[in-house]
Amino acid sequence: MKFRFINNTLKNRRYDYTPMYFDERKERLEAKKKQYARMENGEMTDEERRAIFKSNMRNEWSRAEYRKKARSSANLRTFILVLVIIALGYFIFNGVDQVDTIVKNLW
Repeated sequence: MKFRFINNTLKNRRYDYTPMYFDERKERLEAKKKQYARMENGEMTDEERRAIFKSNMRNEWSRAEYRKKARSSANLRTFILVLVIIALGYFIFNGVDQVDTIVKNLW
């Protein structure tokens, strides 16, 4: 009778895993190419064209909202920066001696 467990050495297990790289932009581009090819060949129905048009409009609206939010945040940063520059200019021209009195009045 053989006792295999006595002479058993641990061996590394090997996996055949190859990571997949998913490029969403490339997939969207390929899908659009297929759609335009079908459109040129005349294989696309009016309902499919309407669905594509609706999805394109939804994408444009979402991008417009993103741009609007980015623009408003950029305007806010610019406004704050201008206020800081004006405050520094005020303190430079009027002297640093008045800074203490202004800070005490603000608090």
